[in-house]
Amino acid sequence: MNKKTDLAGYKATVSRVRTLLLRERVLAGTLNTQTVGNAKRFTLTDKEGGKTRCLYVPVSMEAEVRRLVGNWRELRGLLLEMSEWSRKELKERIAGARAGRGGRGAAPAAGQGGTRRAASRRKG
Repeated sequence: MNKKTDLAGYKATVSRVRTLLLRERVLAGTLNTQTVGNAKRFTLTDKEGGKTRCLYVPVSMEAEVRRLVGNWRELRGLLLEMSEWSRKELKERIAGARAGRGGRGAAPAAGQGGTRRAASRRKG
């Protein structure tokens, strides 16, 4: 892959994150629906410190809360995408560093480095 293409992809993802955060709010959690008789009730749940928190959401605010939770999911996906771009770049940099020092699997020359066990085998 081309470094310019990779950088452009990363910058595009960062731009989408920035746009989402500047234009919208985000809300972590899950919007649950319960039907009691003919009425619907909504609760927003999330975890904090290993405990589940519940928040009652009025029916009139259901669409707004659903949108905010959707924004959270989109943001989380974008952050994972940014992480993948960074992982890919790091992997390429590591491969480049390895290539610069003799490549993968190159054994140290006799008397230069290695483990203590290997050094003791050479001596005796």
